[in-house]
Amino acid sequence: MSQFEHISVVVQGPVQNTPDRTHHEEGITQRCLSSIRTFLPGARIILSTWHQQDLTGLEYDELVLSDDPGQNKDGFCPVNYYRQITSTKAGLAHVTTPYAVKLRSDNFLNGNEFVALQQQYTAHDPADKLFAEKVVINANLFRKNSHGRDVIMSPSDFFYYGRTEDLNKIWQQPNFLDQPFAEALLTKTQQSQAKYALEAEQTYCQIWLRSLTERAPLMGHRFDHSSEDLAFWQRFLASNIIICEPENMGLGLRKISKRAFKRANEFSHLDWLVLYKQYCDPTISTPFSFEQIRLSAVRLIKSCRPK
Repeated sequence: MSQFEHISVVVQGPVQNTPDRTHHEEGITQRCLSSIRTFLPGARIILSTWHQQDLTGLEYDELVLSDDPGQNKDGFCPVNYYRQITSTKAGLAHVTTPYAVKLRSDNFLNGNEFVALQQQYTAHDPADKLFAEKVVINANLFRKNSHGRDVIMSPSDFFYYGRTEDLNKIWQQPNFLDQPFAEALLTKTQQSQAKYALEAEQTYCQIWLRSLTERAPLMGHRFDHSSEDLAFWQRFLASNIIICEPENMGLGLRKISKRAFKRANEFSHLDWLVLYKQYCDPTISTPFSFEQIRLSAVRLIKSCRPK
């Protein structure tokens, strides 16, 4: 039996550019699919994309085709919300293995460290646990703060690895307007006069996390949270998520996502490890890091700037 037969990889999204989406790197989906064969031999590859896409040269185990729902127009979700939800849901519906990866078609693997990482931090607080096991999410674009201020519920949407049942809790969502809290969120957003609108990732996360627990706050703008809301989010991360830098977990990034230096507004693995130590396992040690010192210094400077 192969080492990774217990894992299915759902590669979701377009495989070429479309008239209203023109930043898909040529050949990156081929690279994505071949990287899975290299770093997860034996894993099942499910490509979930749109009808009318050119599939020439793509190698996968199962193809799932959906009608492109087009850009979102419900007044709350980002324009491509239903596109990501549709292709991810459709792919996950075909997963029969206990573990799954949700991977965008414009990223790829350069390792498989996330598999061992997912089993490394198993402690949790029963009062905060919402998943069967922890879900690994990449740190790039997983926002910790913005303009020197804390933000909550803003995880990256590039990569998720964990129990299939847990990924379904995140991605198997009904249309937003069918959610019981949709009207409240629409009203809250429309009434907000804040300068800073919600990040797209905050919108996604609010929907799935609120579906799991009514303790999750409803936000009208990027900084719309209390100290209690921040504590809820931090405790949720400690017991349910593992955040890690892509280069340390085995995720390769598209060119437009790469940076010479890590952004100070993003979570680092050490940021997450501090939360894990605080809420789940006080016995672990947090290693010294010059990079973490740099991030802390930049964050301090940004926090002192006029808002």
